[in-house]
Amino acid sequence: MQQRCSSLQRHAGATRMVARTRVVARAVQTTQQTSVELCPLPRNVTEMVEQAVVAIKSCGGRRQTLELLNPVNEKAANFLSTEAMDYPCSNMKEFETLLGVTRRVLAGVAGLADESEVRFTRLDEGGIDGDLCGLLRAPGYAALVWPTAEKLPLIRKLAEESAAATLLLVNPLWKTEGNLVSEFGLMPWDRKKNEELVASFPRAYALLEQRIGAPSSVANLATGARYATGAVLRVMRSWPGGWAVHVMSPDGSSQVIGTYAPEVEKRPPYQELEALVNRARSQGAEIFKVATKASIDVDRPVAPPSQRDAESFYTRDQVLDMDAKVLRRVLMNLQLPTSGAMPKLQARALAGRPLAVNLTSCAMECGDGVWGDIAAGGGWAWSS
Repeated sequence: MQQRCSSLQRHAGATRMVARTRVVARAVQTTQQTSVELCPLPRNVTEMVEQAVVAIKSCGGRRQTLELLNPVNEKAANFLSTEAMDYPCSNMKEFETLLGVTRRVLAGVAGLADESEVRFTRLDEGGIDGDLCGLLRAPGYAALVWPTAEKLPLIRKLAEESAAATLLLVNPLWKTEGNLVSEFGLMPWDRKKNEELVASFPRAYALLEQRIGAPSSVANLATGARYATGAVLRVMRSWPGGWAVHVMSPDGSSQVIGTYAPEVEKRPPYQELEALVNRARSQGAEIFKVATKASIDVDRPVAPPSQRDAESFYTRDQVLDMDAKVLRRVLMNLQLPTSGAMPKLQARALAGRPLAVNLTSCAMECGDGVWGDIAAGGGWAWSS
């Protein structure tokens, strides 16, 4: 592992000011050094899919593992969002979304013009019981999505049958560490055989999100500032490079605080990631200041719209009549935070109307009470 802080990467819509960096990665047990170009953090699902396609082709093996960041919940509207929704989607929705992303990856590596050419087979029992699992096939490739340890005999069979094709394990659900009883078998010989099978599928591409501590806890009640401790990380690996640890800010900015040599196959454990965050904080990494400031700005409403633009949106009475579920869906579509009590959600929905122009004009739709309290720094409150 190499502790390092890169220059800050800011993400603003489709614009990203990034100087692509090169990192010298040191092998764990040797003194040999190799120069590896750091793969940039993807801003959206399309970039993640494109990076995964390149990594699969670069890896070239007949057995590979992919770990994709599933674009569900808050990431469905904004892939760079790190604030979890109060009401996440169903397990089936997660599975269907991951299947869609995997289809795009297979279409890309197989050179298909139409994703519908990728064939799908459901491998679980269906219904609400059991673990969801599916097999996608494209010319020269097969992808097993959400495999569990129970599917290891099937994986062995597919690997043997698909000698001329590349078999991908996409977001496997087993745990290789931390279990009192191994998922790979009770008997040592069974466990060893299954562990060797899993080890024969190296990670070609991985993009994971990991929370360290409680970064979303409010550190300053007066301003609502958060991210004073801990961090939200995106841990990434793209063949042939090693792991890179990125700290995320609520506004989508990011900064690399550590890298690993390509020889390190295992995902960095929580303790090492926590140590990297603490060291980066002690060294004054810029991303933490950006994250704290962004955590204050993220709850501030955009300026309210003009009368013409307001007419195409919900009226104040319509917003006040919405239940929490509908209101959160509206906020999600506006790419605004969905947490908080009903008064705060209502105020945020009205304040988040498109094409805002100035603060004072919103009094005609929202009422003076909300904006008066905001201007005075007193937080959200409704008044008649």
